[in-house]
Amino acid sequence: MYDWIIDLFNILLNFLYNLVVSLANMLKDLVYILFEELLEASKFVVSTISNLLTPIDMSQYFTGLPSSIGWVFGQVGLPQAIAMIITAITIRLILQLIPFTRLGS
Repeated sequence: MYDWIIDLFNILLNFLYNLVVSLANMLKDLVYILFEELLEASKFVVSTISNLLTPIDMSQYFTGLPSSIGWVFGQVGLPQAIAMIITAITIRLILQLIPFTRLGS
């Protein structure tokens, strides 16, 4: 006699379950979209910085050095060290622009 109430309640439970699962999927997709946009923005910033540094020709300074000094620089890893230092300085300057990340500076 009251089976229709039980069926209606089961339909409601099924609807609520599907609603929660859909909301969880939407939130997960939103996180993925935000992360993708963050990566796209960082890619744009890196390409912009790369384009700004393109006119600077550093090879003219290194071609004047003797080849033995260039070899020593390569063996010591000086180019990689300079790249790491420049990257660290750039990241530090970018973090200075974000509020509440000025820890110890």
